[in-house]
Amino acid sequence: MNRTKLLMVPTVLFGLLTFNPGTAVRSSSLPVALSVPFAALNDLTHGVAGDELFVFVAQPQAAKVTVLNRFTGIEVGEVPAPPGGFRLPFTLRVPQSGKLVVLDSGGFPNPAIPSIPVVYDYSYAGSLVHHSFHAEMTRAVSFAGLPLVFTEDVEILPDGRYVVSESVLGGLWVIHSDGSIAPGITPASFAPQDAIPGLGPGFLPQVEVGGIPFAIAGNFGPGVGSMADHDGFLYFGNTALGGVRRVPVASLEDPTRLPHERGADIEVVSPKPAGVTAEVIKGLTFNRWRPDDHRLVAADPFSLRLIRINIQTGQREVIAADPLLFNFPVAAQFLPPAAGIQSLVVVSDQEHRLAAINAAISTDILQLPFIATKVVFLR
Repeated sequence: MNRTKLLMVPTVLFGLLTFNPGTAVRSSSLPVALSVPFAALNDLTHGVAGDELFVFVAQPQAAKVTVLNRFTGIEVGEVPAPPGGFRLPFTLRVPQSGKLVVLDSGGFPNPAIPSIPVVYDYSYAGSLVHHSFHAEMTRAVSFAGLPLVFTEDVEILPDGRYVVSESVLGGLWVIHSDGSIAPGITPASFAPQDAIPGLGPGFLPQVEVGGIPFAIAGNFGPGVGSMADHDGFLYFGNTALGGVRRVPVASLEDPTRLPHERGADIEVVSPKPAGVTAEVIKGLTFNRWRPDDHRLVAADPFSLRLIRINIQTGQREVIAADPLLFNFPVAAQFLPPAAGIQSLVVVSDQEHRLAAINAAISTDILQLPFIATKVVFLR
């Protein structure tokens, strides 16, 4: 199926069940899920979140957050930028309908231009019938003056605190409900020997992604990145190490230990598979509408696929694999069930095709448009 035909697949059942049999990865006779094109966007995509009506997509290069109709994928509007505009809107969360959280990383790491991350809260409302959307920024928490080089993700804890991951030095920071910031698990110093095991950066060898060589300059592998909260634990990926790790939420601000000592509570949930040169697990998400479901869904961008991990056993299964629908997938979020159907939305940023990130290529080889993919679960 060529790219034009892929985007013309008819939509049925309110846009949830567009059937493309080539995208279903089967286990026994019944596929785990159906993966379908949801929206086509002309600017690079990275973060995604949604509710009963809307899907929000962060587009860092265009410095905007686009709002889509949750059922049709049609653009409804944009989230109004804060004073001075967004710099690098990177990841998103919708902890409840009517509230959007945006992590603006402040720019990619540059020694000449400090990148100051800011976490924005928005309240919003709108109507699909009237094709309307409006939002208002209600809080901005700046990390100015704190030792963060590049922030990758923000997760919302059940008690209202936010956790922000910093991938260059390797640390977890906590935002309290009053807007104050505290170190959660952070290194004692900038010295490499003080890096927190499991959080810190490391070496990332060159790999091949979809037939394209992929390497980061200096073979630098960022540390902690994507996160997901579930049942008292914070789960996270690490680009340099691969696999999935977790730490008890209670450890993040344990008053009996210093921030660098709390890292001792980190444990491996699903290690990088034996024989795999390198992997990065992104887009971690649990189905919060099924709290008894202990399976973590995550993107496996080097393999251009989506996987599911049983956090009790570490066992993995492939949900879907498709080089167009999962074109270096980096973010995924479950949506509230609709008509009894459970789905999530995945966005890809084509990092392996972007020369600014992939040091192994000299020019961009992007495949436009950037496709947001909807995954409908069958079991």
